This record gives sequence, C-alpha cells and structure tokens, in this order.
Amino acid sequence: MCHWIEFISGYVSATVKKICRHPLYVTKVSILIIFAIALLTSFPANGNQATNKAFQGFQKNCSYSIEIETSCAPSAETTDHVSVRFSDSQGDWIIVKHLKNPTNGKKKLYVGFGRCAIDMFEASGPCMREKVCSLYLKKVGSDDWRPGWVKVHQQDGNGVVKESYMFYFRVFVPENVWYGFNYCHSKGYFYMPHVGSFGED
Repeated sequence: MCHWIEFISGYVSATVKKICRHPLYVTKVSILIIFAIALLTSFPANGNQATNKAFQGFQKNCSYSIEIETSCAPSAETTDHVSVRFSDSQGDWIIVKHLKNPTNGKKKLYVGFGRCAIDMFEASGPCMREKVCSLYLKKVGSDDWRPGWVKVHQQDGNGVVKESYMFYFRVFVPENVWYGFNYCHSKGYFYMPHVGSFGED
C-alpha cells in the first residue's frame, strides 16, 4: 500500500511541476497576481480618506464681502485692530485678521471705523456649504468701538450670492476676545452678543 501511495504522490508532484512550467499557466498566474495587486492598492489606507476627498472636492475658493456699520453713538469709532471670524452650520469657518483697506473707502490711508459709517471689506477663502450663521469680532486695543450691525455676502465662481444673517451688536465690543453671535443651531434670533471660545484663535 505504501508503495502505491509513494507512486501516486510522485506522479502528482511531477504533473504539478509540468503544469507550473507551462507558458499558458505562468501567463494566467501572472495576470491574476497583477490584478490582485491593482485591486488592493485601489482601496484607501483608512476609512477617512474617502470622506476627506469628497470634502476637498468642495474646497474651491469663494469671495466674501464683509459689511460693517459703526453706530452713531458717542465714542463709537475706533482705530484699533479688528478681526472677524464667521462660520456656517456645517462647521466651515474663516478668520480675517486685521480688517483694513475697505473697498468703499475714499481715503488713501485707512484710519479705522468712523461713527455713522458703513465699511465693506473683501476676503477670499474656502466656499461654505451653507449661509453664514455665526459671526464674532475681536478688537485689539484700548479704544471703545460700538458696531451697529455686520453682514457677510458670499459669492462663488458661478455668481451665486449667499447672504448671511444680520448680526446686530449695538453695544461696545470688549477688548481682546471673540465677541458675537451663533445662530447656527438656535430657533430664535433674540440672543445678546457673547464671548466665544475658540482655543488659540
């Protein structure tokens, strides 16, 4: 019995070797290996990449017009350094540091926000998916400043304009903090401006 098993094993082994040496077999195996490698390398390394790629595809640049009214109250004007931070309900946000050189300014040298004046500033950044519903101002300096309202217009490359909520301040802005509104997840618009916390911004 053992001799028969050895004979059959030897025959099978020899047959397998002959098949493996056959050019057609080698070609088929090579094609299968190449296909398997291509299939494996086409998958992302982790589950987040597909989501990130979809989001990056949306990251075309848009232009933003930031319109700010300074109230007519006494001492409402300021020459301090003013920044703005705004976002939509999807968590997309933009910071514009040191608002200066307004597009509607007639002066060659911009000296700050004047009483009873409306200033318009241009900025560019990633396009937001929804209209702006959160906006905060930061004033660095010792001047008082009392903005009346702030509004943001977003325009994409197709000429579509999204207009933000109107953010009515009508109070003096405190120093060195982000101060404003977040209407993104609220049901009403009667909130007072408040100090926001955004880490190191």
